[in-house]
Amino acid sequence: MPEGTYSVAELVEGVRAAVAARFAGPVWVQGEIASIKRGRNGHVWFDLVDRDDSGAVCATLPVVLWSSVRVGVNAQLKRAGSIRMDDGVRIRIVGPLDVYVPSGRVQLQMQGIDPTYTLGLLASERDRVLRALEAEGLLHRNRELAPPGVPLRIGLVTAAGSAAEADFLQTLADSGLSWRVVGVDARVQGAGSERSVAAALLAAAGAGVDLVALVRGGGARTDLATFDHELVARTIATLPVPVLTGIGHEIDTTVADTVAHAAHKTPTACAGAIVEAAVAAANRAEEAWAAIAAVGQRRLAEQGQRLAHHAGHVTRGVRGRIAVEAHRADAASERLRRGAPVALLRAATRVERAAAGAQAGSRAHVRVHQRSLDLTAARLGATSTGGLRRAEGALAAQETALSLLDPARALARGWSITRTATGSVLRRSADVGPGDVLVTTLADGTVTSTVSAADPGEDPADAR
Repeated sequence: MPEGTYSVAELVEGVRAAVAARFAGPVWVQGEIASIKRGRNGHVWFDLVDRDDSGAVCATLPVVLWSSVRVGVNAQLKRAGSIRMDDGVRIRIVGPLDVYVPSGRVQLQMQGIDPTYTLGLLASERDRVLRALEAEGLLHRNRELAPPGVPLRIGLVTAAGSAAEADFLQTLADSGLSWRVVGVDARVQGAGSERSVAAALLAAAGAGVDLVALVRGGGARTDLATFDHELVARTIATLPVPVLTGIGHEIDTTVADTVAHAAHKTPTACAGAIVEAAVAAANRAEEAWAAIAAVGQRRLAEQGQRLAHHAGHVTRGVRGRIAVEAHRADAASERLRRGAPVALLRAATRVERAAAGAQAGSRAHVRVHQRSLDLTAARLGATSTGGLRRAEGALAAQETALSLLDPARALARGWSITRTATGSVLRRSADVGPGDVLVTTLADGTVTSTVSAADPGEDPADAR
C-alpha cells in the first residue's frame, strides 16, 4: 500500500479521534429542529440546522436522542413549562460530538436541553412582532373593525377533522340557529404552518363571510408558535373582516390573540361567543319590533283621542250652526207670515187692474176685427156664385180623366199588376232573381208565384 494512503476505516477513525480531541466532552449547540423522527423503540433522530437570511438551510448537524436519555430530557422540558420538540422549534442542547464509523457521519448524542433558551427565543420573537405591529399601526386594526350585526356566515380556519373543528361546529349546531360555515383546512403547527394558516385566513375572508374564526386545540407552548409568527399576525391585522381566535391555552396569550378582534381560550368558547352575538342580535331585533309596536299603539291611542276631541268640537259647531240657521228660518217664516196678507192684497189689486185693462183692450180689438170681417163677407158674396159654377165644371172634367186612369178598369180589360214580397211594383226583370216570391193582382184576386229564372231583355230606357 503506498505510504500516506488510508483505508476508509482508518480515515474515519482518525476523524473520530480528531473530533474527540477537538471537542472533548459534551458541547452546547443551538439551532432549529428539522426532520424529526421518533422510533418505536423510544429513540429520536433529527437534524439541527442553521438557516441563512433567505431561510435556506446552510448547515446541518445530525442529532440522536437515545431512549435512555429521553426520559431525563422530557423531565427537563416538563419542569420548564409547555415545550415540545418538533420541526421548526429552536433549541439549545448539550451532548458529546461523535463520528459514527459505520456510516462515517458526525452526530451529536443529545444528553440535555436548555428550555429557557427556547422560551426566551419565543418570548423575544413575540415581543419583536408586537413592537413592529404597533409601530406600523397594525396592532389594533382588526379590533377596530365594526362587529357584524348578525354573524351567521362564519369562516372557520383550523385543521380539518380535528377535535377543535368538531367542538366548534357542535357548539354552533347546539344553538339551533341557521349557520353558513366556510371551512378552510390549515396546518396549525410545525415548519411552514404559518404560511398555511395565513393562506387559509385570506381564503376564508374572501368567501363573503361575516367573520373568521381561527381555532385549534391545546398544546405545548412551542406547538402554538405558529400563532406568534409575524406572517400570521400581519394577515389577521389586515383582513377586512373581524377575526376571532379560539386557541386552546389558558396561561399565555399569542400574538394572534392580541391582534385579533376578540380572543377566547378554547374553540368551544369562541363558537359560544359567536352564538351569543347572534342571539343578542336576534333579541335586539325582537325588542326593536316590540318597541315599534308599542310606539304604534301609543300613537294610535293619541290619534284616537285627538280625533275624538275634533269630532266633539265639530259636532258642537254643527249643532250651533243648525240652531242659528233654524232661528233665522223661524224669523224669516214669521216675517213671511206677517207680510203675506198685505202682499196678497197688493197682488190681487194688480191682477184686477190688469184684467180690467185687458178686457177694455180686447173689446176694442174685437170691434175693429168685426168691421173687417163684415167688409170681407160683402165682397165674397158678390163673387162666390160665378166661382162656384166654374169650380164645379173643373171638378167634373177631372173626375172623367181620373176614371179613365182607374186601375180597376185596366184590370177588367185583362191587365195585371205584379209586386215583390215587399210590396214594390215589379217593373224590370232585373229586379228579381230565382227563388223570389211575386204577388200578381188580377181583376178578381191575387196569384202568388216563385221566380225560377229571370231573362233580362232590352231596357226601354236604353232603347230610347
